[in-house]
Formats: sequence, C-alpha cells, structure tokens
Amino acid sequence: MTLEYILAIDGGGTKTVAKLIHLPSGQEYSAHAGEASIYNDFNAAINSLQYVINTVCEQSGARHKQILAVMGLAGGSSKSLAERVTATLQLGCDIEFAQLMIVSDAITSLYGANLGQPVAMLALGTGAVGARLTAQGDTKLIGGWGFLVDDFGGGARLGLSAVQRLLDEIDRFNEPKNQLTKQLSEQIGRDREHISGWLLNAKAVDYARFSPLIFGLKNQCDLADAVLNEHARQVERLIEKCRGDSQLPVIIIGGLADVTIALLDEQIQQNLSPRRGDSLVGAVILATDRVKQIDHKRITR
Repeated sequence: MTLEYILAIDGGGTKTVAKLIHLPSGQEYSAHAGEASIYNDFNAAINSLQYVINTVCEQSGARHKQILAVMGLAGGSSKSLAERVTATLQLGCDIEFAQLMIVSDAITSLYGANLGQPVAMLALGTGAVGARLTAQGDTKLIGGWGFLVDDFGGGARLGLSAVQRLLDEIDRFNEPKNQLTKQLSEQIGRDREHISGWLLNAKAVDYARFSPLIFGLKNQCDLADAVLNEHARQVERLIEKCRGDSQLPVIIIGGLADVTIALLDEQIQQNLSPRRGDSLVGAVILATDRVKQIDHKRITR
C-alpha cells in the first residue's frame, strides 16, 4: 500500500496530541486525549494513543498501512517499553503502520525547539528533561530519569516539594499554618489518615496539578516563594548540565516554561533563545525526514 500520510504524536504526563498530514494535499487532521506516559501508566497511555489514532483516521479515511508514524512519548527512550507499545497496538488494537518510530518526548521536543537546528533544550512539564542536538546530528538526553529519583524542575517535583511542606507542618503543629499548605490540605487532607490515603494513590501527574496553585501564590505567600525559588535553582542547574561546555543556544519549552523563565537569574534569562516549535512540531520534522530518506533510497536504487 502506498505511503500517503505522516502521523505525529506528542504524548506526555498530562495530554496527548496527534496530527495527521496527507502528503499529496497537505490536509491536516488533529486529535487530543489524556496522558500518554508509558513510564507512569502504560495502559492509560495505550488508551490515549488508540483514541487519537482512531480519531484522525476516521476524520481522514486513512488506513494504518498508508501511515508513517512518529511518536514522542514520556518513557519512549526505553527500548523495551517502546517495543511493548508497538506490540500492544498491533495485537491488542489492530493498529499496524507502514512504519512506526517511537522516541522520548524529549527527543521530539529537541527537534521542535529550534526546528531541527543545533540546540540545548529543556522541556518543563509534568517532568523535566534536557537534551542536546549538535551540528553533527548527535543527540543526548540529560536528566529526566523519572519522578522517583529525578525530574527536578518539573511540575511533579514542584508539587512534591509543596506537599512535603504540608507534611512537615502536620508533624510539627498538627495543622497547616500558611496559605499554601492550607489550600493544599483542602485537596489532600488535614490529618494522617486522609493524607496517607492520598499519598498511596498519587502519581506524578497528581503532584503536578498543584503547580498552578503554587505559581498563583507567588509574592503572596512566603512558603510558596521559597518553593518556587528552589524550583528555579533546580532549572538553572539543569541548564548548566544541558549546555555542558558547548556554545549551543538554550531554549526552554513546555507548560511550565514561561512562568519558570520569569523566576530565573536575569543573566540566564537574557541568554535564552526563543522557542520555535514544540514536541509535536519535532515529531512532524522527524516523520518528514524519514519520508525523505525513503524517497531518496527509492531514487538511488
């Protein structure tokens, strides 16, 4: 069957976005769904992927075998998880593409940030990860080892820091004492029993949902300011690791990018470059490049 479409998917800890492009006409189709982190919740990710794939195919009339797909997924750097996604889509969902490329959403973000040009990129969302793309086309991930041990600078870690402040006040005073912890307690509880129940079931995305609350209390609550200051220093350390000893431009993208940039040291802010695209754009770039490679091989045969 002739390759007629490219499908780009960006799947992270809170949302999934898909764009299907009909190559002959340039017609585009899109779909959205919930989380697609194969690292945090594999089954939820598959459900989201299946939904957006089916939606754009229904919109366009495309058949799976006509599609070259590139997916940037949280957890996609794991070869075993990527292979499991491919197998589950084929066997469990009856979805088999002409070609399927699964990478970390950090890689698709890396290619999108500077439209495929060399860059040091930070993606700040539910998690946080850095990556480099050199002039030679080499890529390297920095950080992003997962919520349990890393992802410093991401929304989940920011929320965790605030929750830890609440636990400290419950231990010391038997109740929350400031504006931030009082508002947190309204959502997760004010005593050990209720808080423990929330903690038992909480995932990274649940902690990340506290980010708007924390940023909303900026300059109104000393504890919120302290948590945000810690967050900013974590991002600055990630910038240092991401750039290394290179002179690559630094771009920050993701849902927490703008609000976090405003907290950084002024000199660091001045040295940042504007972002030119996102993870979905990066997936489109990678898919387009793959099609060009296929066409080149056909021509040179």
